[in-house]
Amino acid sequence: MTKRFYTFIIVPNASSRLHKLRLPIQVMYILAAIGAISFFVAVALGFSFTKMAFKVADYNSLQAENTELKVEKKNLEVSTKKLSTKLSDLETLSAKLTALIENDEFLKKQRGKNSVGGTKTDYPTADILKEISELDINVLKDRANDLENNLTLLQQKAEKHALARRYTPTIWPLKGPIGSGFGVRQDPFRTSDSETHLGLDIQGMFGAPVHAPADGVVIFAARKSDYGNLIIIDHGNGVTTRLGHLSRFRAQLGRAVTKGEVVGYVGMTGRTTGPHLHYEVRLNDRPLNPRKYLPEGE
Repeated sequence: MTKRFYTFIIVPNASSRLHKLRLPIQVMYILAAIGAISFFVAVALGFSFTKMAFKVADYNSLQAENTELKVEKKNLEVSTKKLSTKLSDLETLSAKLTALIENDEFLKKQRGKNSVGGTKTDYPTADILKEISELDINVLKDRANDLENNLTLLQQKAEKHALARRYTPTIWPLKGPIGSGFGVRQDPFRTSDSETHLGLDIQGMFGAPVHAPADGVVIFAARKSDYGNLIIIDHGNGVTTRLGHLSRFRAQLGRAVTKGEVVGYVGMTGRTTGPHLHYEVRLNDRPLNPRKYLPEGE
């Protein structure tokens, strides 16, 4: 049987000599089969590579998403820490306001009368805390901001109120028994006549220190008739106080004094039967009972 061949003529560019390549038809079939198989293998490898590429892309996407989640988690932790710090600052601010309120003598007088409050439900702490989730962070932030603004405003009001109290005569200039109160009394130098007493006579040892009942400025420090050695302190807003019968002065005319500062000493100058302090409080130069400004129980 005659064998069939395929002849391939190869013409080199740099030479005029021809090259012939004879291949049997069976070899061509084999090469064709190998080519077809190679094609399908290449296609299969291409699909496999594409599938692997998609998997790598998904993996990279998951990695990126995981990184984003880590960043969000970190941001959440930072936000929570900042919120915790802010709430801590608010607690400090609240404690400061509480101290200001607790030291307010006028508010102390009102305690136990009409101030009430509280809750009827016993909320366990665990139940309260478990209601807080990550979704509540923004709500907590807004609430903290509102609380901070409210507390700041309250602090300003409380500090302004406390400053006003610094200039209000709410402390005793001298601790001691009351020898004579405010109002009508029998004239201590006569047995039958009565007179209006414009202040309190507070008994004390000769030379005992006398304190400024509030912040203010000394507008008078000299001897004045029945008052003897007299100090007048202007506390602003029309409020003045008078400290009479002093043995000597410590605060001088025109000097600013602070609440509780020693301004003079108990004596018996002027119209007096013995050493004591004559104490007056005036509003717009009208005498008032000093007990209205002083704490209860003293």
